[in-house]
Amino acid sequence: MSETKFEIEIASIGAQGDGIAMHKGQKVFVPHTVTGDRVLVQTNGKSGETIKARLLEVLEPGANRQTPPCPYYGECGGCSLQHLTEQAEQDWKRNLVVDALARRGLEDVEVAPTRMIRRDSRRRTRWTAIRAGGQLLLGYQKKGTNQVIDIDHCAVLDPGLNAIIANVRALVGTLKIHKKGLGISATMTDTGIDLTIEAQGEPDMPLRMRLSEFAQANEIPRLSWGQKLPEVITMAKEPVIAFGGTNVVAPAGGFLQASATAEAVLTELVTAHVGTSKKVADLYSGVGTFALTLAAQGCQVSAYDGDERAIGALQHAVNRSAGRVNLHSEVRDLDRRPLQTKEFKKLDAVVLDPPRAGALTVCEELAMSSVSKIAYVSCNPGTFARDARELVDGDYELTRVTPVGQFAWSPHVELVAEFVRG
Repeated sequence: MSETKFEIEIASIGAQGDGIAMHKGQKVFVPHTVTGDRVLVQTNGKSGETIKARLLEVLEPGANRQTPPCPYYGECGGCSLQHLTEQAEQDWKRNLVVDALARRGLEDVEVAPTRMIRRDSRRRTRWTAIRAGGQLLLGYQKKGTNQVIDIDHCAVLDPGLNAIIANVRALVGTLKIHKKGLGISATMTDTGIDLTIEAQGEPDMPLRMRLSEFAQANEIPRLSWGQKLPEVITMAKEPVIAFGGTNVVAPAGGFLQASATAEAVLTELVTAHVGTSKKVADLYSGVGTFALTLAAQGCQVSAYDGDERAIGALQHAVNRSAGRVNLHSEVRDLDRRPLQTKEFKKLDAVVLDPPRAGALTVCEELAMSSVSKIAYVSCNPGTFARDARELVDGDYELTRVTPVGQFAWSPHVELVAEFVRG
């Protein structure tokens, strides 16, 4: 297809953050644009009746356009909405939730304003390192490619993670790097940065010594090596995260909410809805973000998750509490073996925090249960709305949904929904 240039005015922003306009009866998607922008674009792809175009020039800016604060914006694939004002992003993310619900016939649900999270609060990240053209590049991949954009800081990272980038670069420069690149995962815990070098092969003794010296010099509590089940090379102290006053040793490379600030907001919303319930099940519990907080408030909690390492970390924390925490945990693949209606009979409330695919199988069982309250935490408005429809059809009332802007400048939005048995 020959490339062509043309002018258009952006009418709206789509679900992936691209501006949308019409041109000669065809829908055009343009990254890095806002509603009201008049722009010069060039086509770079076509699918059916839709055109993909790249921005050449902003001829007249829309009211919600701002100057992106990051020098890597437009190249680095980590952010896609830095050109959008915070208020516009807040409204747009709320509308993503409203639209997803409307597509499932749930137009009358109360959707609160988006709770926006401080930009520089991301506590976990994964950098990619690669050698190209005789240079070491360390950073994030360009959108839709394997090309690594070299960075020295990131606008959404916790300051502690930004502070270590230069030293991580120096360490990685001494390592053998596969032609496909090397992943480095870092998580800011309550006791410091938990670092995992996602390398293949067994490190020899000189390398182990070098890694240990690096960890000591940079006050890294734990440094691990490997991919699927990383080996701990050195651990000066446990990398812990506190939930409800109980310290959990985070599994290397394990899941945590991306921001401690967002986690606090999610926990506040969940506990406000189900925190007075006596018996609660936390499904897809992970390491106990909500389960331990609810237990600290006096709830009898049963936590279920298919991740054996996450449940192991949670149970280890419970065991070390010497009976202070009233919590049962179980490794269980909830998609293949969801709780059954008879198991729900013992419960007053359920917390759901599934992955992006949602929890349809669980919700089909919940819809037939007598559970009084459900708090549903979701990172995908589409699958959440599908599951919400299932619960509403089972005579639950969806009383309120609160979007949470955990992922700044990205099209992702978290939410907490409150259901009560009708």
